[in-house]
Amino acid sequence: MTEGPPEIALSDVHQELIELKDLFRRRLLEDRDKKRLIDQLQDKLADQGPFREYLQPVVHQLALLIDRIDGYEGPDAEFATSVRDELLETLLGHGVQQVPTDILFHPGCHEMVAAEPSEELPHHTITLVRGRGFAHGSWVFRPARVVVSVVPG
Repeated sequence: MTEGPPEIALSDVHQELIELKDLFRRRLLEDRDKKRLIDQLQDKLADQGPFREYLQPVVHQLALLIDRIDGYEGPDAEFATSVRDELLETLLGHGVQQVPTDILFHPGCHEMVAAEPSEELPHHTITLVRGRGFAHGSWVFRPARVVVSVVPG
């Protein structure tokens, strides 16, 4: 008589499936937690250390060039504007964004270069941008240089 395959109880198969399902869930949760930790560490590294150290002078020099182009009134202004836009896109491609200036003055991201008395505008409304500001995440490389309204008296 030849022996056939060993009989496997249905309850054993069911138990093994439950254990495998539990194992897969744990691994998926572990993977999700690892990915979240990696993302947090990457964000932390981007806001400090070598990244900031090496990017700071590049952003500063590009900001000065952008300032010059913003003030350019010579021939072929369209070409100068297109170069400025490409520089801004390049910075954005590396996560460097312009500091928003459509908000009220904030000393953490704006530098007040002048104040204008105004009874019509709310106190500390940005009325003019004299130099763009740039930031990466929470790190401000260069604050926006702005003129701000103040309530007279």
